[in-house]
Amino acid sequence: MAFENFSEYMSELDLQNIFSGDLSAFVPIFYLVISIAVYSVLIWHFYRFIARRDCFKISETKHSKLVGFAKYFFLFPFVASLFFIGFSMMMLFLTRNYEIPAVLSTSFAITLAIRITSYYSNDLSKDVAKMLPFALLGIFLVDPSYFRFEDVIDKIYLMPEFLVLCIQFVLFIIIVEWVLRIGLSVRYAIFPKKPETPDQA
Repeated sequence: MAFENFSEYMSELDLQNIFSGDLSAFVPIFYLVISIAVYSVLIWHFYRFIARRDCFKISETKHSKLVGFAKYFFLFPFVASLFFIGFSMMMLFLTRNYEIPAVLSTSFAITLAIRITSYYSNDLSKDVAKMLPFALLGIFLVDPSYFRFEDVIDKIYLMPEFLVLCIQFVLFIIIVEWVLRIGLSVRYAIFPKKPETPDQA
């Protein structure tokens, strides 16, 4: 009996049956696949960049230290602001009952934790950096109705009221970054960095 049923099932597995019928249901699934892929690529670049200890490539010019100082003095504040804004937007989507100051405080804590851990272990900072973005993706896939875009828009309109708090958080991130980089420079001055061996490269 089981063999006969199996034969019936196998008889239906021909190209005509597989490609017949209404295939329009695959269109939204295809859009979902593309959306997940694009989001994952963007997040991959985002978290790998923020998790790097050296956000900017080391200059090979004659005045490399001066160039590096200029990059962190002029460019890093802009980059830190983007990091902070990015995590704040993710928190706005994830949270329902959080007030704006709590959202900003959590985003600040996550951003600063990533930057601190990047000076300890690049792999650790990557894990911390990708935790929130992919948690957001997971919630969306399990329960898309969880996100209320109207609430997020309402909170975004309230953000200018907390501009001073945002600036304070970004300035603190910049200060901590400079303290970490100065500490790293002092460490290398006392304990010079060992050149990489062929096995480590």
